[in-house]
Amino acid sequence: MKKMILLIIGPLIFLGAESALANKSAVRLEAPVNAAQGEKVTITLFVTHSANNFFHHTNRVYLAMNGEEKASWEFSMTNRPEAAEFSRTFEYVMDGPMTLESAAFCNMHGSDKMVTATIGLK
Repeated sequence: MKKMILLIIGPLIFLGAESALANKSAVRLEAPVNAAQGEKVTITLFVTHSANNFFHHTNRVYLAMNGEEKASWEFSMTNRPEAAEFSRTFEYVMDGPMTLESAAFCNMHGSDKMVTATIGLK
């Protein structure tokens, strides 16, 4: 009977320990500080999360420009991010100064925080 209980409780403890070691998904934005009108800029989102497995993973990342969502990446149990640290890029032709917002979300713990950046005109 004790062995049966250990066989049932052991894996649950292991899964719980992994979740305890994991964190919220976080994102860091990299974009030019200034760009000329009509210039194509590349915005890179660097996402980190200590676990990306079947049960616990980053499930959404988004990029908004001047308050309007321009790109999002959705993940699931069967379509997980390729690693605990990954990046996504978005190209945009400048049509004026812009404020960027981005966040990444863990399916269990949510987002570390929303991050912002600005791109001014040269």
